[in-house]
Amino acid sequence: MEKKKKASRLGMVCYGLGDLASQFVWTYVGSYLTIYYTDVVGLAPLAVTVIMMLARIWDAVNDPMMGAIAERTRSKFGRFRPYIAFGAPFLALFSVLTFVNPFGGKSTAGVIWAAATYIIAGMIYTLVNIPYGALAGVMTEDADQRNVINTFRNIGMNLGMVIVNGLSAGLALKFSAAGGQVADGHGYMMVAIIYGIIAVPMFLIVALTGREVVQPVNEEVRGFSFRETIANLVNNKYLMIITLIMVLQMTAFMGRIAVTAYYVIYCLGSFTMIGLIMTIPSIGGIIGSFFVPSFARKYGKRNVIMTAMAIQAVGLFIMYLAPFDNMKMVLAGDIIFGLFNVGFPMSLSMVSDSVDYMELKSGVRTDGTAYATYGLATKIGNAIGGAFGIMIMSAFGYVANAEQTVEALKGINITVNLIPAILFVISTAACLLWDMTDAQADEIRRKLAERHSGNSCEEEVTEGFIETAKAI
Repeated sequence: MEKKKKASRLGMVCYGLGDLASQFVWTYVGSYLTIYYTDVVGLAPLAVTVIMMLARIWDAVNDPMMGAIAERTRSKFGRFRPYIAFGAPFLALFSVLTFVNPFGGKSTAGVIWAAATYIIAGMIYTLVNIPYGALAGVMTEDADQRNVINTFRNIGMNLGMVIVNGLSAGLALKFSAAGGQVADGHGYMMVAIIYGIIAVPMFLIVALTGREVVQPVNEEVRGFSFRETIANLVNNKYLMIITLIMVLQMTAFMGRIAVTAYYVIYCLGSFTMIGLIMTIPSIGGIIGSFFVPSFARKYGKRNVIMTAMAIQAVGLFIMYLAPFDNMKMVLAGDIIFGLFNVGFPMSLSMVSDSVDYMELKSGVRTDGTAYATYGLATKIGNAIGGAFGIMIMSAFGYVANAEQTVEALKGINITVNLIPAILFVISTAACLLWDMTDAQADEIRRKLAERHSGNSCEEEVTEGFIETAKAI
């Protein structure tokens, strides 16, 4: 059998810098933009909801389209790396512009500015992050290396969250007007500028070190067809399953991040504790990530992600039940939630498995389109947390920059802790739909390796998998 093409150690390690950079720009936006819109700019909750949901509706079209364009690209630098290098400076620029509003939230111009900068920032995030996600699947043919690459990505993601969540509130307050108890617009903008300057070189390092070794068997470049792109997504059973899992997972995790600041400020009563509460899960995720590759080899990717999400739900239930003045119970739930924040590497590796499955089934490799689902899930999660989260809190009586009623505090707690816990439980149950074993995924890759090497590949994959393939 032909030797598997593998990624270099430098490429695997440096790959994690891409998600580290993403946290500096997009997670900062996701964590603080909602409260910046409501409490600094003065946008009405309904306006915030409309802006974020319009952006997500557009993303439902834009993200698969970008994935399809990227996977059809041919250049001497590969299919995906040029987009990472080209888009990074613009992503940094527009992450700053989202925290600039020269018109004020009470005016129509202010609402239009907020909508335009947020939607464009999301489009540029798509331009960079979808090729970045797809790059992991073409850096190696080895399943264990893919798990390691995505583990480095998870470490980068959680390290970035440690830095962003640990420093952002304090930095924003430092750059704000003297004597303030909370950050102002200038403070938020200055932090975005600093993070943008840090992020761009990291993206460029990924573009330079992430060599693409897996290429489509059919070198003929197909013209772009939106209908074909959607068909490739919908007809891939396993991609649809992991997309469902990721949307639930991301809404529970990233959506929660978008509104956690409200819980810390109003329920726990301290702006400066934002860093502690939001950093603990990221530190726990880094610690847990070191055990993921070995656990995945022993127990399988699906079982690891199911267990992790179920225990995360337990941690959030503890936080929901904790009295606001019982910090030991709050922190205990936060630590449990964080230590099992390791599901993302598994979901990304399962996306790779779905791409391999579809290539064997149809002869078409759709790395870019498939990984668009991860970026879309991330943005849907942020938007639902920011848009519907603020609407739910408003329904319970939340008023910006005011002392909250008992009912309003209850609504914030439900939004930040109870609803995400329930979503993690549902996502855990959704994993039962995934019936491809890791052994079957390895067999698919073996058949693809034979096909790539030009050998005849008439026989099917394992007999148990034939029935699954016929049922699709």
